[in-house]
Amino acid sequence: MMRTGEALSLLGLLLVAGVAAWWLMLRPVVEPDPARLDALPLRLMDYQAMDIPMDRSVSEMLDADHNVQRAYLHPQGYVVFVYVGYYGTRRGGTPEHTPEVCYPSQGWALAADGARRVGGRDGIDVRELVVTKQGEQRLVHFWYRTRERSGITSIAGLRLDHFRGRLLHNRADGALVRVSTPVEHGDLDAARSRLYAMDRGLELALDQVWPGGDESLAGIAR
Repeated sequence: MMRTGEALSLLGLLLVAGVAAWWLMLRPVVEPDPARLDALPLRLMDYQAMDIPMDRSVSEMLDADHNVQRAYLHPQGYVVFVYVGYYGTRRGGTPEHTPEVCYPSQGWALAADGARRVGGRDGIDVRELVVTKQGEQRLVHFWYRTRERSGITSIAGLRLDHFRGRLLHNRADGALVRVSTPVEHGDLDAARSRLYAMDRGLELALDQVWPGGDESLAGIAR
């Protein structure tokens, strides 16, 4: 049986939680303009990009507040596909569909799923997938980012960061960042090298165009 002191402590915690929830509901939600993401440079390192129109059915399935989808082409003929799907605070800052689910739903077989650290101590964590379809193989890296952090590799981690963001800044927007490249002649190491370079370059570029970027992102955690 719960003692009086324990019952009072529990009641106190419930009251604090209720007041905090009510306080968050009453605060005005910060909703920066996601169109800033369109300013993502068309040239990154030696790559030149072209925008890829998104099919309406795909756009409806992803249900993001803003999409950026491009193919970055290298002079030597390589291509890296980049997708950024942004979700505002009112949408929970969380994607409706994630790559480990979307690729199989589009007919790709998931051959490998793991984690990678890109850029060493000051880099980011990414999820790495190897997917195959009708003889084609692709290497995929993806991660989530918010105002405060990048290199988040799980929805649970993303939601935890959203909670912190709501408390500190009353915003819980976020994005899914995905890069992929064909694996040519079975050379997975070469494909991984291309993605490592794009991961780093893209992260630095996103720092500059992140919605609400009037606030410094120099200290973003990775």
